[in-house]
Amino acid sequence: MFIKGFIVIIISIFIIVESMIISFPKNNIENCDYVIVLGARVIGNEVGLTLKGRLDKTLEYIEKNNNSNCKVIVSGGKGDDENISEAEAMKRYLVKKGLNSNRIIKEDKSVNTNENFKFSKEKIEKDSKKEISNLNIKVVTTDFHAFRSSKYAKNIGYRKLNFYTEKTKWYLVPVLYVREFFAIIKMFIINFI
Repeated sequence: MFIKGFIVIIISIFIIVESMIISFPKNNIENCDYVIVLGARVIGNEVGLTLKGRLDKTLEYIEKNNNSNCKVIVSGGKGDDENISEAEAMKRYLVKKGLNSNRIIKEDKSVNTNENFKFSKEKIEKDSKKEISNLNIKVVTTDFHAFRSSKYAKNIGYRKLNFYTEKTKWYLVPVLYVREFFAIIKMFIINFI
């Protein structure tokens, strides 16, 4: 009886968390002051598939809004198996696709999502001379990652925050959404302790 009850609780928690991930707003096209693009894997000197999707989504957002004023923060450090930082690879990709390099600010120290927001906040406040809570920030990431990202950002002081996300490739949905479930549980446990 105890084991059945425990299994029901675990399944219920899984369904609730996955519902929050899926239902979180991800396609806001309102104008913003800054766009933060969260890093992902770089292969050699080139952006990986996930990161390419995020960068293409960033360009799509800028084109849809004809927003010539917003700056783009490319956020991601250098992993052990990467030749250059994620931020450098992202900047190169965006410039190659026609985005003016003067609009791009590199944040290349972060090694996780929490640090993406922490170090991007420093760059944005230095550039804008304003508190992060007073600025409209757009975050570009992959859809499964938006809910958890919003929690990290709000803990650091972001208040006017919304998302424009890349859709997860269908064949990666089971793996990435289950992995994200555990990442969210870990985040809540760490914040609780």
